[in-house]
Amino acid sequence: MGAAERLEAARNRRWIAGGDLEVQLFVGELTDAPAEAICTSTNPRLSMGGGTGRSVLVETGWGLRRKLEELAVEEARRLGESELPVGFTCATPGGAVPHQLIVHCVASDALHHSSPEAARLCVEGALGEADRAGCESLALPVFGTGHADLDYGRAVQAMAEALRDADPDAVRTVLLVLLLPDRVPLARQILDRVLVAAV
Repeated sequence: MGAAERLEAARNRRWIAGGDLEVQLFVGELTDAPAEAICTSTNPRLSMGGGTGRSVLVETGWGLRRKLEELAVEEARRLGESELPVGFTCATPGGAVPHQLIVHCVASDALHHSSPEAARLCVEGALGEADRAGCESLALPVFGTGHADLDYGRAVQAMAEALRDADPDAVRTVLLVLLLPDRVPLARQILDRVLVAAV
């Protein structure tokens, strides 16, 4: 299957998860995803130095990075921790990006190690942040597979299971963002196995 066919396959397939939540694949940059809220996959410092964080910073400017790094210190202190825990989420306004909300999800520890549990916690936290903001659509990267060491298939599996078990109030559509078209067949296979294909 060529790149064009994979893109078409991603666009034409939909799944139903928990609470009648519709799940779709989106191939491309996170900041291009047509959703009211987008999520970054970041570290305990919320530094946004690469991957999804960097793509957001290119659009919003480096002032957001400074703000988040200060927030990371404040929140860790409030939690009585030396650093933010894996699974921590917080949200900032979209600002310069065409999204209402940016959700920042700690998907790995300080050593860039992640896990399926981390991916699951990030999905749950991101849905919660988007719900509180009243967003109907949310774009999720495949957590922990860029800056961290989580196997792609295990990450998608954990995320699909979290979406299957979810029951959000406001969010009606989730876009699973795949940067590369080559990832589409594996993602589809896992989503077909875990979720219900939409008619």
